[in-house]
Amino acid sequence: MPIPSSASVSRQPKVYHCGTLTYTSRHLFILFFWLLWGDFCYMLMETVTPSIMPLKFRSLGASNMEIGLILGTIPAVVYSILNPIISFKSDRYRSPLGRRIPFILYTLPFLVCCLICLGFGDRIGYWLHAHLPGVNRLSPNTLAIWTIGGLMVMFTFFNTFVTSIFWYLFNDVVPDHLLARFMSWFRMISMLSTTLYNFCIFRFANTHTTEILVGAAVLYFVGFGLMCRNIREGEYPPPPPYVDGETGPFSAMKTYAKECLTIRHYWYQWIASFLYALATGIGTFGLFFNLAIGLDLEKIGYINGCNNLLTAVLVLGTGWLADRYHPFRVVIGGLCFDLFLALPITMIWIFWHPSGQVAFWVALAISLGLSAPYQAMWAMSDPPLLMRLFPRERYGQFCSTNAIWRSMGNVIGGGLAGGFLDLVGHWVGKEQSYFYIPVWLLLFKIPTLFCFLKLFKSWKHLGGDDAYKPPMIASKETSGSAAETVPGRC
Repeated sequence: MPIPSSASVSRQPKVYHCGTLTYTSRHLFILFFWLLWGDFCYMLMETVTPSIMPLKFRSLGASNMEIGLILGTIPAVVYSILNPIISFKSDRYRSPLGRRIPFILYTLPFLVCCLICLGFGDRIGYWLHAHLPGVNRLSPNTLAIWTIGGLMVMFTFFNTFVTSIFWYLFNDVVPDHLLARFMSWFRMISMLSTTLYNFCIFRFANTHTTEILVGAAVLYFVGFGLMCRNIREGEYPPPPPYVDGETGPFSAMKTYAKECLTIRHYWYQWIASFLYALATGIGTFGLFFNLAIGLDLEKIGYINGCNNLLTAVLVLGTGWLADRYHPFRVVIGGLCFDLFLALPITMIWIFWHPSGQVAFWVALAISLGLSAPYQAMWAMSDPPLLMRLFPRERYGQFCSTNAIWRSMGNVIGGGLAGGFLDLVGHWVGKEQSYFYIPVWLLLFKIPTLFCFLKLFKSWKHLGGDDAYKPPMIASKETSGSAAETVPGRC
């Protein structure tokens, strides 16, 4: 058999592997294109709802507490119940389409319908008030608020399938050594899509709410549908057994709880996620903060667009830093930057109330000089850090546990943050109460940093940069395997 010449060998295309999947450079480019295209459509959809709904509720006369409950607490409850079920089943699901794509594809039409209905939510509420017997004791606006709230619950139900599974898909189809670089590009596309929205669309949020929501729904349906059609998952080994060697829902719950909640190492992550969610539960009122300092929607959109554009560039640098020095160090550095510099400076609005034009330039400087660098560093916390922290074969399951703790923080944080602002508003006035948002953030981000430092110490103890292996509980069938270790068990 002739030995191929060096010239013919050099012409062989480079091959990349991810499980049973094999890519040439051309196929890898196509994979990245469809994943990034899906991300673009997904992020536009995800940006539209939280930016428009607070304005809609405010125009209907909803209180801060009601807004916090409908947009923060109730969706978080739905998410915290569904996410672990979906993630656990997805890790162990096998089908011709894979274990991730079916969960996204089959719920796509229902999610789109809910998003379209949200665009007409207030009109649906008014129609119900005029035609439904027995609701005359409620004002039209109150019934409109309840209607939109119900639609938000339905939207959250179907959106949970996407927000849970989409992130797991990357870990299954992207080659390991390209994950960090891919996530940098992924974050950049996310920022660019929100930049486009803030520059070109957000200014019409009050006047063209229906058109924006319906447009986002159509783009999402076409974009995500094409992504699911053009991406293929590989073959997976048989699902891992339950810890007791049995089957059924009770065994599944026992497995989930034992694997995710009995190892001390992961508890630092769970508590950090909970505390950080308590802090960011006040984010629903960020728009009102910007309005209170004297900005209009056009200026807010411009500042947010510039922020996202700069963050999109910076995230490529923080992705490189995370690859070189580990996401842990980048995330901890970002939290320190936020706690000791960004948030204290943002408290300037409590004591200083300049004209609208001065406020615009100061807010722009704070956004670009402080918020964007922090956001680029914090972007390495999820999923780059989690991909290195959790066991790959049960990645969805552990991510769902993290999401549960984050959702519990949102459940408590959304309502408490609204109550906090209402309480402060009694002392300083409703509009001035939004200036105290950085105080709330500082209160919960300090213990978050402490938990991350404890997690970093535990990670170093388990091998750190050179030898870390995610600790796991052994099932009965694998209890003799050296690969299943449980250091630091509670």
